[in-house]
Amino acid sequence: MGKETREYYSFVPMNKPKILDCIKEKYGEYEKSNEEYVEGYYKFKNKCFIKVYKDKYKDGKKERNGKILMYGRNEDYQEFREKDMRFNGSHVEESKADSPLISELNFKYQTIGSDESGKGETFKYLVITAAYVDGANDVKRFIKLGVDDSKEIEKKIQIIGKEVTHIHSWDELLKNLDEKKLFVTDCSVTKIITNEEYNKRCCEKGENINDIIKEAHLEVLREVYKNHPNSMIVVDNFYGESKKAIAKFKEELSSGDFPTDSDHIFMTVKADSKIMAVSLASVISVYICNLGYDYVQKVLDDYKKDPEEELLLHSNKKENKKCADEALVEFFLKLKPDLLEDFINKYTKKNFTNVQAAINKMKQK
Repeated sequence: MGKETREYYSFVPMNKPKILDCIKEKYGEYEKSNEEYVEGYYKFKNKCFIKVYKDKYKDGKKERNGKILMYGRNEDYQEFREKDMRFNGSHVEESKADSPLISELNFKYQTIGSDESGKGETFKYLVITAAYVDGANDVKRFIKLGVDDSKEIEKKIQIIGKEVTHIHSWDELLKNLDEKKLFVTDCSVTKIITNEEYNKRCCEKGENINDIIKEAHLEVLREVYKNHPNSMIVVDNFYGESKKAIAKFKEELSSGDFPTDSDHIFMTVKADSKIMAVSLASVISVYICNLGYDYVQKVLDDYKKDPEEELLLHSNKKENKKCADEALVEFFLKLKPDLLEDFINKYTKKNFTNVQAAINKMKQK
């Protein structure tokens, strides 16, 4: 098998039946497993393994796609993931029968993809990235690096992010912004909207969040397109099922100083799990978003009442609304009262319902 690395690699297959056939052809029938959601288990003598997870359902609805997890078998990861991407014959945009196949976009075309991170997080900045991938060779290179749907490689985001951006901290990132306040690498352009800017635009000027995201996507896509004209463009769909909004976005992107062919622009759901250019954009956005989060965690020391207390930013994930509101109130009450408003204005998305609920509860107390 060549050199093995003792790391975990995983991906959600787009064509699971064919990938399972490939694994069985290479390794034979899998062992049975007692784990509830594992349907295939290939255990090797050197303690490496491949696990195939079932799709997870709740109340009759699919909650999570089954993934393929590999430990210590980097070459298998590259082989099976590349095969899976080549196997996939679905269109990138279901509403257009003549749109390119996902496999063709990944392996036959120059592609620019864009995605954002931080939209629904109280303390994280909004980060939007467009990334360029030059066909099959780039796809193979990024597969080898481990680039995938960012939700599937959370523990590897930091390693991959450093490798791709060559940036290690928020301060280093700020020093590398260009005159347009964009962060540019050899394969990507990133726009950062801090929570202070977000609050000025949403709360003071009344701008719509989707309009802010749209403008950022347009900006970074145009910047990348300057250097890679005639590329196909794929955007992770942030409009949902609004065909009118999607058509308007395409119209705006295909006009102006750097026009593209609107027939070469596609918006599709879960694009970060289908198109390598979008996967790369997603990974970079998440990595930079995390750097900003780490920066806010550091400045928190200047705001907390007790300098000796270890105070962590409150997460608004995986909590019911009542618990989340109470936890945020408790968090805010540990900050210096005279600096609380400044902290909320600069480092939270203050129009979020949890922030507003916490502010109201503190007023009542």
